[in-house]
Amino acid sequence: MAKEVYMPALGMNQETGTLLRWLKAEGEPVQQGEPLMEVATDKTDVEIEAPASGILRAVTAAEGEEVPVGKVIALIAAPDEVIAAPPAPAVAPPASAEQAAPARPIPIMPPRQPAAQQSAARRGEPSISPLAARIAAEHGVDLAAVTPTGSRIQKEDVLAYLAAQSTPPGGRVPASPKARRLAAEAGVDLAAIAGSGPDGAVLAADVAAAAAPVTQAQTAAPVQAVMGAAVTGESVPISRMWRVMADRLAESWATVPHFFLAREVDAGALMTWREAAQARSDAKITYTDLLVKVVAGALRRHPRLNASWQNNGITANAEVHIGIAVAVDDGLLVPVIRYADRIGLGEIAAARADLVARAQAGKLTPADLQGGTFTISNLGMFGVDHFSAIVNPPQAAILAVGRILEKVVPVNGQPGVRPMLGLNLSADHRVADGARAARFLESVAAAIEDPLRLLD
Repeated sequence: MAKEVYMPALGMNQETGTLLRWLKAEGEPVQQGEPLMEVATDKTDVEIEAPASGILRAVTAAEGEEVPVGKVIALIAAPDEVIAAPPAPAVAPPASAEQAAPARPIPIMPPRQPAAQQSAARRGEPSISPLAARIAAEHGVDLAAVTPTGSRIQKEDVLAYLAAQSTPPGGRVPASPKARRLAAEAGVDLAAIAGSGPDGAVLAADVAAAAAPVTQAQTAAPVQAVMGAAVTGESVPISRMWRVMADRLAESWATVPHFFLAREVDAGALMTWREAAQARSDAKITYTDLLVKVVAGALRRHPRLNASWQNNGITANAEVHIGIAVAVDDGLLVPVIRYADRIGLGEIAAARADLVARAQAGKLTPADLQGGTFTISNLGMFGVDHFSAIVNPPQAAILAVGRILEKVVPVNGQPGVRPMLGLNLSADHRVADGARAARFLESVAAAIEDPLRLLD
């Protein structure tokens, strides 16, 4: 029996998903567990595995199409399998039982064929897959000029036709929707890229490879174009990730009653700790790693800052999962280091390095971005002294970290130069009040100035 392929739900509140591209063509064999399609979520693009082995059939969702979660978008069937036709929507009951036609087995094919396909079938011409029809419409291709490799015109047949043309119809180069978006954002000409997809279609990886060696001089024109758009009042294109980030931060700023606490701490002991930890480790140890360890310990002592505001009430979180703000080209991602209070510094460093690398490569999964109970945002590497961050709902707080800067401060009643670190805590007043937040920040500061406190 054919296995249905659904648009998956990759987030708790997800209602629709965008099919970026099929990794297998209709009519091709697939193996259970191998990548079948690429689906876009709010923050990342995810490869979805095939739920069964067989032949990909009855593809009804086109690349770039937004599809409701749970909708059947394809079938995986045995090579010669036939199935019962899906029942038509019930518009009105039949006049009598005799008028109701019994279901009968028919070859698998997409439901609701367009009129043009029905006419073609009546004339004995090859049928057309929905994806092939959509690509042909986008490129202005006359399907009568396309020669199918089988009994049905597939996506590959249309792409092969386009690749064979010296000038693609409409001036468009065959490419996946994600490749077109990446090329537009990077200012790369699709026509100059040798595609590695079916019959020369340009894929996202081809665009990334072509954009990688671009020099500063080469990027000057796109930058000037964006600046010119801003000056002339034209709209600057933004990615889906940036739009989601903008919507969520605007909602947080408008609905969460923020308050802010700031202090500077002596980072001398923190610097010594990092040097000692680095000497014992082959992996790179960063100040962010140390701060994750410090903050995780402080959250255990002050669980209200590890709680969440949900369903008009405070929800206590049993575990400490710390999100790390990571800047990528398309916006901001917050992958999560899990059980940060239970694992050692080396494990934290390894988890952080893996998450950051995959975030920058666009390889994070939805699970990497879910479940955080507190967030750290470190801009010290950019020379920032202090800044205030926006709370990441439903979390109660976020810690903004600046750079370590030598300053003249009192040392035993005398002026002295010490490495000082700026900390700014933003908190949701519905979850924590000023006193609770201040005690939490005091614990963080004390552990930074005396890391041995973590052993208490």
